[in-house]
Amino acid sequence: MQSIKNALLSVFLLMLLPVTLHAEKITFLTPSWGAPPDKALLESFQKESGITVEIQSVQNKDLFSRTQIAAATGQSPADVIFLTQEAPSNLVAIDMMLSLNNLQSKDPLENDLTGQEFWNIGGEQFGVPVYAQLVMMDYNTDRLKRAGFNTPPSSWSELKIMAKKLKSSGIDKHPIAMKSSDWSWYLMALSMGDPMFGNDFKPIFANKGSKSRVAMKMLLEFFSEELISPEIIAGTVNQHSIFWSGTGTFHQGWQGSIRIGNNVKKSKQAPHVAYMVLPGVGNTWSFPAAIGIAKYSKNVEASWKFIRWYTGKANQKSIYKAFGLYPSRSSVAAELNDEGLVDGYSQILAQSKKVNELPRQALWWGPFTAKVSEQILTAVQTGADSDKTVDKIAAIWNELKSEYE
Repeated sequence: MQSIKNALLSVFLLMLLPVTLHAEKITFLTPSWGAPPDKALLESFQKESGITVEIQSVQNKDLFSRTQIAAATGQSPADVIFLTQEAPSNLVAIDMMLSLNNLQSKDPLENDLTGQEFWNIGGEQFGVPVYAQLVMMDYNTDRLKRAGFNTPPSSWSELKIMAKKLKSSGIDKHPIAMKSSDWSWYLMALSMGDPMFGNDFKPIFANKGSKSRVAMKMLLEFFSEELISPEIIAGTVNQHSIFWSGTGTFHQGWQGSIRIGNNVKKSKQAPHVAYMVLPGVGNTWSFPAAIGIAKYSKNVEASWKFIRWYTGKANQKSIYKAFGLYPSRSSVAAELNDEGLVDGYSQILAQSKKVNELPRQALWWGPFTAKVSEQILTAVQTGADSDKTVDKIAAIWNELKSEYE
């Protein structure tokens, strides 16, 4: 009888033990900037939920390749995956992401989570928005004033004139911090007023006399005239690191970039960095990010709990404070602004009214952008003709479009 009582007591005591003894474990595949920056916050989530989160930090290209390899064998590369703007064509298109519709029906996403529509493809929700960034430019106000200019440029031609004055006067040897990649071309073409793509994904950037052709010609001139540092071409630095190291007056940044630019611990440009609404017509595009669940995950419920925590107010605030990435929750953005933490709020609002989105829902967008960057880098390195470069890019687009459709 005593042994039975002891056994019953043991069972009762086990029932009282913390749930963490039965903790679940999930894996989170993410680029470095997607890892939760506040370790104490993450530890608190793990303790309260009983869910252990293993962070697997990789480069974005490796995230895609790793997921695509897993797709070939019907396996999951991780439970939760960080989704950049190229994810629809790189991950959703190959059927590697789980629809969140059933989970969302039980636990609806709040209205203040902006950008949900980007991740809703064919009526299926594949991601919960993490941040909502605009591609923007910022500049060093002090250097521009020393060159004799009190306001940022209103056109790309004026920007080039200012850059040449900065260079010739010895104020800045390489005054433009832009990369030899697809983004630099999109930025210039869109802001010059070219939508780049028409109905049915027609590549109108290839039209004779298009602003995209003007943009390509000027971009290549920026490199040939060394208004952009040759280090960018070598690939030893990107436009952000070289700008923050002190080289450059005009910087291809993002919504949130001046938070780093004016941080004296991280940037030699501080405290003189300010946003500028893009020159010309001024259109830009967004590069949202989200977080989703891999199709073959065996820990769906735990993954969903992590996603709901990750996109919650506390973690979104910590991400903004650490990386300057603008929160997808409008309520968090408003709170940060009220606290005086959103620098350049008026310029952000002005730029947000000038957006012309690129067709990233096209299944071939991921492969296309990689090819565009290759063509631009080749043109910069070889001094290739700008019109021929645009023609090659148009041929690549049409070939991929035909292949995928």
